[in-house]
Amino acid sequence: MKLIRNIIVAFSLYSQIPMPIFKWEDDDMKHNLVFFPWVGAVIGGIIYGLMVAFSYIRLPIIAKLALLSLIPLIVTGGFHVDGFMDVQDALKSYKSKEEKLVILKDPSVGAFAIISLLKYALLWAASMSTILYSKQDRLIYIFAVSFFTCRAMTGITSLSFKHAKKDGMLNMETENVSRIDMVALIIELLIGCALMIYIEWLPGLLVSIGLLLCTFYYRHKAYKEFGGVTGDTSGFFLVIAEGLSLFILAVSSYIITM
Repeated sequence: MKLIRNIIVAFSLYSQIPMPIFKWEDDDMKHNLVFFPWVGAVIGGIIYGLMVAFSYIRLPIIAKLALLSLIPLIVTGGFHVDGFMDVQDALKSYKSKEEKLVILKDPSVGAFAIISLLKYALLWAASMSTILYSKQDRLIYIFAVSFFTCRAMTGITSLSFKHAKKDGMLNMETENVSRIDMVALIIELLIGCALMIYIEWLPGLLVSIGLLLCTFYYRHKAYKEFGGVTGDTSGFFLVIAEGLSLFILAVSSYIITM
């Protein structure tokens, strides 16, 4: 029963999927990060289902691109994109660490956040259309698995990296965790990487390496600019990791055909 409540809390926090409503207890938040990748599994499952549907329904590439790109936003409600935009505003302010942390709390959206999101969306669209044009469905299947894998890595960084603040959502999410949570997230990460490599070994391996390098970059950037990680920087990392995975797969579509 407790496990089911943990799953419900995780999906309530990290997705827009309707969940039963009940009063949350402290124990209900205990393993929420372990089930965070499961939200990615749902996204990946829907994307896989769409790809199966596309084999029966002929649609132009632009329509497929739009549908595949909407799934993560619909499932999560753009929860992590908000963190990405907040971090972009803070980074472009070029102020002190303390002032940047204040900017992260500001609910208003600055011009740099909008510009950064536009650039990200254009790169995403270019990468997705490249993969769809190549007609290499296996790359889309790796992309589907990447949502699970990137969330497992996000959970690991949230637990293992120094926090920039002693309060906030990230501390609330991680205060009741135990060693078993970290072990579970590492196992989930390895499963995600193994599955991507199994689908198509070279693109899957490149995405796994890219995710690892992205993690090192994220740690350096978060420590340098904010003094550690926060809930917003975790969202920033996840959005960057997902976009990087898609870009690597787009590049891989050319490597495979060479």
